[in-house]
Amino acid sequence: MPTQKPSSNNNIFDIPSALERTGGDYSFLKELIDLYIEEFSTKLNQLKKAIAQKNFPEIQEIGHSIKGSSGNLSLLFLQQVSYEVEKAGKEKDITKAEKSTHFLENESKRLKSFLETQEEFK
Repeated sequence: MPTQKPSSNNNIFDIPSALERTGGDYSFLKELIDLYIEEFSTKLNQLKKAIAQKNFPEIQEIGHSIKGSSGNLSLLFLQQVSYEVEKAGKEKDITKAEKSTHFLENESKRLKSFLETQEEFK
């Protein structure tokens, strides 16, 4: 899976798929997204610590965890980038892990900005 910046917000979140998983309930989806963002922040801090310690099994595990939760919520690019984090841990590639973490941070900011523009999520 490539680690390239998508060109538009359309690539960040497949809202119809996420809504289908929640029975069409925007309120419930918003709650899930809020929980995801809170948990993501914690995992991102853990990932930075694991990278600093070159703890590759933990890097792989955190990437896998973010990939799963991102996929469940149809957060497309976050899922792709977290796959790269997981792969970096498996390959013991600290440079790839650092680069992917930078992309994760940017995508998290982009997701928050995107959600702020969507009336359903305010």
